[in-house]
Amino acid sequence: MVGLAVGYAWAPKICCCAVAAGVVLGLAPPAASADVRGRTTEIPCVQDRARLLNAAIVAGNEHPGTPWKIVLQSGCAYTVARPYGKVNALTAVAGDIRIRSRGPSSAVIARSPAPGTPRFRVLEVETGGRLALDRVTVRGGSFGSGGGLFNNYGTLALRHSTVESNHARDFGGGIATNGERARTTLTDTTVRHNTADFGGGGLFDNAGTTTLTRSKVLGNRAIGGVGGGILNNGALSVLRLDGSAVTGNQAAETAGGILNGGRVTAVRSTVTGNRPNDCTGSPVPVPGCTS
Repeated sequence: MVGLAVGYAWAPKICCCAVAAGVVLGLAPPAASADVRGRTTEIPCVQDRARLLNAAIVAGNEHPGTPWKIVLQSGCAYTVARPYGKVNALTAVAGDIRIRSRGPSSAVIARSPAPGTPRFRVLEVETGGRLALDRVTVRGGSFGSGGGLFNNYGTLALRHSTVESNHARDFGGGIATNGERARTTLTDTTVRHNTADFGGGGLFDNAGTTTLTRSKVLGNRAIGGVGGGILNNGALSVLRLDGSAVTGNQAAETAGGILNGGRVTAVRSTVTGNRPNDCTGSPVPVPGCTS
């Protein structure tokens, strides 16, 4: 794990690798098992489904050169009350893991909202790992940076998915991307109602590349800092917007929409309706964003 170096005077140096007080969930012998067919694992919507999902990720990690497909049930919530990883709801992704919902409705992977649930993020991609989510909602994570998803020098792709109601005590309430080789892509995806105590309420990119295509970043908050929707941090960070919208986000200090310290390209995209402004205060201007 690598600590994130932040290029703004107002922000402290942070580390995403602090160990949470996670406990491996001990369960009785399962009443059901995953349906494994070749390299595809189908996880039924049964009582111990979160344990089965975690076991499928572990199996995929053991075959890093092989795409490992995990099929979740449409509309089913895979909720974790005690983390299987040290800081994540599920074991960090080191292989090539592809998780999708079987039906038209999203499946949900979430940290339990029950009182007394320890703080942990939902999913992490380790160095060299690959994670693809299709019609999956990531919800309720709470950790230092990347409350919902943390891409640490890996590859993260979301399609037709939602990242919502996650919280970061530092940066990237919804998603944090870290490292020059890190690539995060969102297609037809919504990042909404996430919060970060310092910056990047919805998305935080530290030296990586984040691409949004036909996606929305809305209703996120930087509670005590900048970049309510997106914080694109440092000269190496690349943000690409194509047919996307950043709207209705809020920051305590400035740049309620996007605070940019790196490179941004915006095609057929809008940054509007953010508070207290859209992009004011960015060290590097955001194309087409004037307020």
